[in-house]
Amino acid sequence: MKKLFLFILLLCSQFLSAQDNAINRAMARFDYHAALQLLAKEKPSANTDILKAQCYKNLMEYDKAILIYEHLLQTDSLNPQLLNGLADLYQTTGRFYKSDRIYRNLLQLQPDNRYFSLALTGNLYKMKDWEQTLAELRKNLKTDSLPQLLSMAGDCFWQLDNNDSAVHYYQKTLTKAPDDYNTTVKLARIYLQTQKYEALTSCTNAYIRVDSTNKSVNQYNGIGHCYLQQYDSAIYQLKRIYNSGDKTFTTTFFLGSSYYGRQDYYEAYDHLTEAYEKDSTNLNLIYYLGRSAIFTGRFAKGTAVLERGLQLMTPKDTVLYNYYQNLATGYSRWEKPALAMEYYAKSLKIIPKSKLTVYKMATLADYALKNHKQALLYYNQFLSMFPEETESGKVNFEEEIKGSYYSAVKNRIQELKDEEFFKRK
Repeated sequence: MKKLFLFILLLCSQFLSAQDNAINRAMARFDYHAALQLLAKEKPSANTDILKAQCYKNLMEYDKAILIYEHLLQTDSLNPQLLNGLADLYQTTGRFYKSDRIYRNLLQLQPDNRYFSLALTGNLYKMKDWEQTLAELRKNLKTDSLPQLLSMAGDCFWQLDNNDSAVHYYQKTLTKAPDDYNTTVKLARIYLQTQKYEALTSCTNAYIRVDSTNKSVNQYNGIGHCYLQQYDSAIYQLKRIYNSGDKTFTTTFFLGSSYYGRQDYYEAYDHLTEAYEKDSTNLNLIYYLGRSAIFTGRFAKGTAVLERGLQLMTPKDTVLYNYYQNLATGYSRWEKPALAMEYYAKSLKIIPKSKLTVYKMATLADYALKNHKQALLYYNQFLSMFPEETESGKVNFEEEIKGSYYSAVKNRIQELKDEEFFKRK
């Protein structure tokens, strides 16, 4: 009997071992569906639940994994592995405020834990809490100047519009990791925005020595050379990425502009035309393309393109009218009536039949400028914009003046005439 019992026990242990091996093999093959099916046959335990959560996480079924971790923490609330696993899932699903709370609790349990400190920093970064991220980064950078941390600090300063500090940390990053493409591009972007073209070409040249095939870095390098009027270098870099398939607006525009700067108008025309097909509103492009077309004998195309540029530069009448009206209103309320009159006059040239504009000019002349002679001119102009009152058209006339200042203006004209009459006496 004892031998039979030991035999059965041995069989059970072998079965369980085979089951565990099958689960491990399924997970090693990344066959998480199969692993979950095998785990479903297992007796529930914390270990099997953690394995299930891992499978669900890898299958991007995050909510199922979260439910498992939350259930396990109900009976083991201070378990660092469980807390960290749940925080990671919260972070993955964008529930940063929840992962933030867990990482802070973990750091209270283990204040010197480097991993939890870095996890909190990364979580704050994803929350876009730039000030708090910098506060945590300063703590981490005291003991370790990892390139990733330096680059994160640069990102935070850039988001806070502190370009000088951003540049400082990006430069420190590239000193430690010269092949860091992302940081190189971020630094190049700042140099381009701040018009530091020498620095732009210098930092991109350094990266090109490590990797000469990167299109973005080569493009930034070519743009820098173009702005520095180093057209041969610009063409060399931009032509390489153009020939490799980069036909974006930026590449074709700056390649065409570089040929234009070198007075090679035929090549300039071809590339600028490609850029124009992608964006026909860029005024610099229009100017360069128009001139290149003219200098290559394409007079109809060149003049048409330049005419379009003029149309784009000149605001539409409706836009100008609104600008003039609002400027006039602003100066009037600012008690600068002469300037207000100037802009009302400009708007009246655009819409000469605007009764309201004439009325405003009349009242400005009357009450603000105290120029009654000018006021009478505008008041009378205002009245002349209405149809004459006749017996046959009385209904239409009354409808026309309804809601206007017609009657008030007639009365004011009479008052001004009376004032003038008594002055003469």
